[in-house]
Amino acid sequence: MARSEMTWEEVSQYEEMAPNGKIWRHNGLYYLVNEEGIAAERVVYELPEDLYRLYEKGERTLLDLSFKVKTGNWPPTEEEKRASRKELITEHPISLVGNPSSHSLFTEEELEKLIPIAEK
Repeated sequence: MARSEMTWEEVSQYEEMAPNGKIWRHNGLYYLVNEEGIAAERVVYELPEDLYRLYEKGERTLLDLSFKVKTGNWPPTEEEKRASRKELITEHPISLVGNPSSHSLFTEEELEKLIPIAEK
């Protein structure tokens, strides 16, 4: 989703809907304010009402909403992160030798196949 043409100064005059000035409402429209960049510039995004309702119900956090409006996607779940890490290690099994904690991502059968490849 794209940035709004609204400025922080304009949005801050509206009704505050979330703590710390992160979500604002005016005339039925919602706005999410993020601090971005090295100098922490306040950036305004239009926030669809359905996304605000997910936040209001406690189904999504402000961080989730921020990720969604900036990227168009929800943040990855722990399961997705685990699968991504497993895929990367499968492509580069040498990391299994240097990082035994990554063994927990794999079954014994998978490790029996990957570790000899990694040790070569």
